[in-house]
Amino acid sequence: MEELAAKYNIKNWDEDIFLALSDVRKPLYLIRGKPITIEQVKELITGEEPLFGKKKPFCFLEEKSETKDGLLGKIFYRDSHLDWLNSWVYTDGTIGGSFISSVKYPEPDEIALYAYEEFAKKYPFLDMVIACTLNDQWPCFYCWITDRPYEGYDGPCRCRDCASHLEKIMFYDKKTHHSNPDFEELYYRDWSSWYIKSDIRDSVGLTLWIHDGQSEILCKDEARLKFHEYNTLYYKPEYAFMFASSLYRYKHTCICDKKFVEDCFAYIGKPKSLCDEYVEKGYILPFHEKDILVTKDWVTKQYNTYIAGK
Repeated sequence: MEELAAKYNIKNWDEDIFLALSDVRKPLYLIRGKPITIEQVKELITGEEPLFGKKKPFCFLEEKSETKDGLLGKIFYRDSHLDWLNSWVYTDGTIGGSFISSVKYPEPDEIALYAYEEFAKKYPFLDMVIACTLNDQWPCFYCWITDRPYEGYDGPCRCRDCASHLEKIMFYDKKTHHSNPDFEELYYRDWSSWYIKSDIRDSVGLTLWIHDGQSEILCKDEARLKFHEYNTLYYKPEYAFMFASSLYRYKHTCICDKKFVEDCFAYIGKPKSLCDEYVEKGYILPFHEKDILVTKDWVTKQYNTYIAGK
């Protein structure tokens, strides 16, 4: 344990936290960060995405979807089975995300935070945190509120975050999901699989702090306070939904549009025409005219129209 603490520069080592994490089936990870420039987004994506490197890119026509996950998450590919996208970097420079660990009951040496040590050195402009929580899945994932009619429960939900939204949550939980939903339906129908409660900092066990080309893993109160600092600065209700994979289950939303992918090829000195070529080879799914590019501005406008305005 002590060797692990020294190797990964873990501050305020707390063995109890690591033991507690090993009892969590699928820990929730939260990423919050200072926005970066468009040029920095290109540097980050072209530097990490196999699509622009020397290795053969993932081909959705040939390989299983699980093989395409990297440090940037699912950014160019829409899963052919689950039909969703996600990432923690967006083409408008926004940094943030909410993810469920793919490792169940992680042992101390399996915590995902270690993978970012060299990453921090490579991109010194990043200023962000990655918090590993003691939550098993999403905060509302095991909530039984929508089962009340079937279980004989009654009375209002006592969660202060959900109370004002409960009527809509219940409505869309019972309603048949549309294949072409509006923002309100997307926002509420999978509430239990994306919503992050306001008191989430109390569940933070470890926080990786990336800044100035270095990384530090914080424990105890330092971990919670550092996450709270970044969560306060870079996570607002009006654009929180852009960090949820639920938004990308809708077939017309995307994180990268064709123009941005073409610009990324140009950024590394390659012809933009490679974009079309890679679509034909199955490295990128086809782009559609109706695709909606998800940005902070777009999500904020949708939120103000469909959620805050009602």
